[in-house]
Amino acid sequence: MLKRNTLKNRKHADGQQAEALAEAFLIKQGYQPLERNFHSRVGEVDLIMRQHNTYVFVEVRYRANASRGKAAESITQHKYQRCLKTAQYWLMKHHLSGSQFQIDVIAIDGSLDEQHITWMPAV
Repeated sequence: MLKRNTLKNRKHADGQQAEALAEAFLIKQGYQPLERNFHSRVGEVDLIMRQHNTYVFVEVRYRANASRGKAAESITQHKYQRCLKTAQYWLMKHHLSGSQFQIDVIAIDGSLDEQHITWMPAV
């Protein structure tokens, strides 16, 4: 049981590090951070950012190695729909229902550094 918890804790820490890296990368691109790890009944969004008048909901995917495929390949249609519903809920909750928004994906394969980021804006 201890080994299993250690692996789970490491994956959680890697996920948090990937999100922090993605957030820093997007800030360099001119995005303004608004919220991290927004949870609702319909789903969860890793990062909520804003660029000009557009709200950007970001799903961050990280794969340390390719044994289970590339990070970008892990975004299924089901996961995208959950992100979309969560984004719509967040906008409604903040009385921003008519606002422009998009869903971006930051995929990181291998090392947790900017050289391994693949940014897919408005997927």
